[in-house]
Amino acid sequence: MSSVSTIPQWQREVQQHLPSLSLSQARVVGLWSYAIVLTKSCGITQVSNWLANILQCPRGRLRQRLREAEYEASAKRGSKRREVKVEDCFADLLRWVIENWQGKHELALGLDATTLGERFTVLSLSVVYRGCAIPVAWSFTCAHEAGSWQEAICALFEHVQGAIPADWNVLVMTDRGLYAPWLYRAIQHRGWHPLMRATGEEAFRPIGERVTRHGRRWSRQGVWSEQGTPMEGTVLVCWERGYEEKLAVVTDLSSEEAEGAWYQMRFWIEDEFKDEKRGGWRWEQTKMTSPERASRRWLAMAVAMHWVVLVGGEQDGREQDAKHQKKPHARRKVGRPPKQFHRPRGRELSCFVRGQQAISAAVVRGEELPMGKGMQEDWPRQVYAVGKPPSSWVKKRKHKEERKRQRQCQRTRDKREHPAQLRVEVQHQREAKRQERVQRQQEAQHQREAKQQKRLRQQEERQRQREAKRQEQARRREQAQGQRKELPEPSIQPPASSTCAAGSVSVAPAASVIPKRQEPLRMVRLRQGRLVPIVQPVVQEIPP
Repeated sequence: MSSVSTIPQWQREVQQHLPSLSLSQARVVGLWSYAIVLTKSCGITQVSNWLANILQCPRGRLRQRLREAEYEASAKRGSKRREVKVEDCFADLLRWVIENWQGKHELALGLDATTLGERFTVLSLSVVYRGCAIPVAWSFTCAHEAGSWQEAICALFEHVQGAIPADWNVLVMTDRGLYAPWLYRAIQHRGWHPLMRATGEEAFRPIGERVTRHGRRWSRQGVWSEQGTPMEGTVLVCWERGYEEKLAVVTDLSSEEAEGAWYQMRFWIEDEFKDEKRGGWRWEQTKMTSPERASRRWLAMAVAMHWVVLVGGEQDGREQDAKHQKKPHARRKVGRPPKQFHRPRGRELSCFVRGQQAISAAVVRGEELPMGKGMQEDWPRQVYAVGKPPSSWVKKRKHKEERKRQRQCQRTRDKREHPAQLRVEVQHQREAKRQERVQRQQEAQHQREAKQQKRLRQQEERQRQREAKRQEQARRREQAQGQRKELPEPSIQPPASSTCAAGSVSVAPAASVIPKRQEPLRMVRLRQGRLVPIVQPVVQEIPP
């Protein structure tokens, strides 16, 4: 099987797992994700050139086809063009992960935000899985756009809620930046369990005792209070040797059911951001400026991430199962402690790298593409102490402390030698910050005014259209009435005589003729716009 024949195979797989996309949209997303995996780049120039060499087609035509997949419907030529609705694919992406899941019905979700320079801020909801993370829902905004995350986060939850079966145990983990009572309640409202990092264990009462030195843990039911909103929950605090600060997380599970070590899985979403940027798809090199179009590019990157992580995770899971199988006639070591005191050896290769290499090898050998499936891994049960740090970290730490000490000494000398000049510089800095803040506020005000003016123009245009329509209807009614008045009145003439059955002729008087009431004229509209009257025939009755 050549690499050209594997492209339709992957396109059929994408169409099967993303039924919300049309056939043409699924094919383009399949091309995008296939090229992203094998080129390790999400740039349209590199992807289109590579696909043009594989498919033997003009590069410009293929580039335009890939580009139009990210356009809005209004930006495309034609009246019946469609755009990719990214929000409709969120539930399908999550079903893709848990479709052939092996093991316990447990799912860990991570919620975090990442930035792309001064252009975008991406809020991502991902499935943390075997040291990696698979994005299933996201929201793009401009980098400096003011506002709250509440509406965006609740929308992400609504999109993926229906894809998770009711019998699954779902854990949602967030960092300190998203620490809020409304998010805690929103997670509970959907039947999931929050595991949120708090700013400190002082926010809970009763504490009873505090973790004051390394190697200690503490957990207790208490009241979580943030901005005057008390919340019942469980706080888990641990502080191991080698960490600068304590780890305090809150959850609605009891202290017997929850483990503070579970929060270590949230850091895997940082590995996902690395894989999407310099470690994998090179997202940081994109030149895109539209959040809507960047969100559609992110869909192809998410499909590619699904593919490589599921394939690599399956290989990693099979190796672990083979390693943990009990060997025949093997004895357990005597005196071995049941609890590990040292961190076990980590993965030599991440599931992301293993999956990408496995897919590339299958394409080179001409074999059928591997698809992969989810395999449950036991969640961590212990936070291990950090032993001797690497020499590179120690060197970087010393350099950072030395620079901090030098800046502090320089500020102290400046205060002693040039106090007036220092005060002027501080005032200039404050003034510059104030002007920058005022400029941002003015820009936001201008944007709001522009939107208001656009809305008013649209309302005026709709009002003019309605008024023109009413005038046209009135003109047509007047024209119809004028044509109706110009028509002649039908004349009714009674017959002069009538012959009876006996052969005698009798003449009926004019007063004895009683005609029926004439029906009103009915009008028919022709294609030319003329109105033609239809006159009903007059029926006369003669008395016997």
